[in-house]
Amino acid sequence: MNGPGVVGLYTEAGTICRHAGYLERLQQDIGLNLLIVGFSGRLPDAVTATTPYDGQPPSDDCLQALLCRHLDGAPSATRLSHLRQALGPHFYAGGDDGELRAALALARRMGLSVWLLGGGWTVHDFDVAMFCPAKESVNRWYEAVYTHMAADYGADGIDITHARYPMTSFPRGLGLCICGDCHRAAAELGYDLTAMVADLRSAWTRLTALSSSRLAALGADGLGATDVLQATGLAAGVADWFQFRARLLERNLTRFHRAVHRAAPPGFVFGVDTYPASLAMLVGHDQTRWDRFSDFASPLVSHLDIFPMQTLAAWHATLSPQWPALSESALLRLLYRLVGYDSLALPERLADFALGEPDAEYRHVPLADFVLLDTAKARLYLPEHLPSYPIIQGGGAPHRWPRAFIERIIAGLRDQGHQGYMLQGTASLVDYPMPG
Repeated sequence: MNGPGVVGLYTEAGTICRHAGYLERLQQDIGLNLLIVGFSGRLPDAVTATTPYDGQPPSDDCLQALLCRHLDGAPSATRLSHLRQALGPHFYAGGDDGELRAALALARRMGLSVWLLGGGWTVHDFDVAMFCPAKESVNRWYEAVYTHMAADYGADGIDITHARYPMTSFPRGLGLCICGDCHRAAAELGYDLTAMVADLRSAWTRLTALSSSRLAALGADGLGATDVLQATGLAAGVADWFQFRARLLERNLTRFHRAVHRAAPPGFVFGVDTYPASLAMLVGHDQTRWDRFSDFASPLVSHLDIFPMQTLAAWHATLSPQWPALSESALLRLLYRLVGYDSLALPERLADFALGEPDAEYRHVPLADFVLLDTAKARLYLPEHLPSYPIIQGGGAPHRWPRAFIERIIAGLRDQGHQGYMLQGTASLVDYPMPG
């Protein structure tokens, strides 16, 4: 299974400090050479002073003002309890700074590189809690935190996750954000947010006016992207909307990248993981421009169920009431075609997704083919010179991929030209007892 390039593992400081033997075993068996460690340090006063919160805990009014807004004006989240526990977006009080520094020192003695893992605007996928990326107070906070992480711990890099809009399995997330700050940001980037929103609403009206028979025809063999554009009459503002969101994230991440490199030593890397390529633009990820703000790419394909599979199920649930005469299989085929999964042998029934079951990702779904399709697209879209390390499942929560699938995926990544891979969990690859 060993091969050239980066072999990384997402882990925590406590695991490193208590289970050095586990890491040594991974070095021997799979060639582990990089740890991505969740940031669990304490933030100094100079950093916490930049928080956009109005107190500890912050008021509901403050949180609601910082969150993204849907097309109907509602905030992205109404459950706020988990947001109140933080010092600022995505970063919490009470970290064990000593343990984090000890973990990094131990990893270095073992010859392992270490990146610190930080978070971005979407702090909670399942409550759809996203802080608006057009708000200066939010971006000033992230810049201060990332700069501290880069300058004060002796790590080799920073890996940022959730620097995107909400998961595509929440259809309403496609309509974030229309607050006043987003209107200003759109104008600065050369877009007209009012016109884009009008085109989004018009496109939905036109789409729902299509007959079931006409919609079914859109999913038939032989139809391509331009055919769909003509058949649905999508206005330019729809494409502009998703491009604007990607450019807004790009502008912010470019700022963070520059700040981190000013503070960090030579050779330090700053990067952002990417959403599965077939759906990436829908969450603000334009992978063709990833080298403008990221020193590497890490396509996130380890969660087949909560990314593409639940997306397809959620979109089906949203769209099927509009066309009750359209069969379940016909609508699924249309969705597969629209997101570029129609070449895969995917289920004709939603029940066969087996969502929530331990083997959902491979019972009726071609796991390796599914993953390798999105990693092939990622390698095609990403700039050729940019190192790419897809994130795959090695045996952990919520699902445990069988070893044979993992080995096939790793071989496929190498053939596609990726420069390594990152693991979430290793229980399928290495039998090592992990006492509490």
